[in-house]
Amino acid sequence: MRYAAGIFGDKWCFVLLRDVLLHGKRYYGDFLGSEEGISTNILANRLAQLEKSEMLTRHVDPVKRSRVYYLPTRKARDLLPAFLGLMMWSVQHDPATESPPSFAKAMTEDPAGAVAWYEANIDKVNATLVDASPKSL
Repeated sequence: MRYAAGIFGDKWCFVLLRDVLLHGKRYYGDFLGSEEGISTNILANRLAQLEKSEMLTRHVDPVKRSRVYYLPTRKARDLLPAFLGLMMWSVQHDPATESPPSFAKAMTEDPAGAVAWYEANIDKVNATLVDASPKSL
């Protein structure tokens, strides 16, 4: 637990990993626009921290070279079952949950299938960025 808490025990690292794994966010501006209202200096610091801990990789946007995007590594993606488990716990105990009923149904009936669905979505979002690289154009 100490190792995990050292990487994503901070509220902002946890939110950034949530956003990259579950919400398809990849760009600095995407993260900045999250409803939690992270400040620019904390965002830059936490992105660098997640990159240093090998949870995210940083890439120059092939279309607009002044922008960068972040991709989750396998190490980060391996957190999906834990994140989805935390979401299920929240569904069960948070009367104001924003999770759709279909999420709880999918996780209850086929947890591995739910993880695979999120993995496929990560691949789909990543492909839109990677396929835009100069080699692909």
